[in-house]
Amino acid sequence: MKLSDYKDEAALDLLAELIEPAAEIMGDQEVIEAAKGENMARVASVAIKRHKKAVLCVLAALEGVPVEQYHCNIFSLPAKLLELFNDPDIAQLFSFAGQTEEQTASGSLTENTEAVGDQ
Repeated sequence: MKLSDYKDEAALDLLAELIEPAAEIMGDQEVIEAAKGENMARVASVAIKRHKKAVLCVLAALEGVPVEQYHCNIFSLPAKLLELFNDPDIAQLFSFAGQTEEQTASGSLTENTEAVGDQ
């Protein structure tokens, strides 16, 4: 099921299940750097290596089963991850993570030469 297929309370329930593990994964600086390169294989590799439990929580939530009952193997996992990364709704939902970095000014500072009151 795609994210856009979830409606109303089902959408709220799914979002509640996804927030914490997704925030853990997308808050990792190495994952953010991999995502900037748009190499989804690298993003998946880093996420799996550094956040195994969170990845399983996300996959289980998307399958609609408790994480304790979710199982994957070396053959099913790549297909699930590709499906996940190719879902535009997933990308849109978690695109905020890369936008949390502090913005830096690109121009130089200028001195305020305007007079304040009579001096």
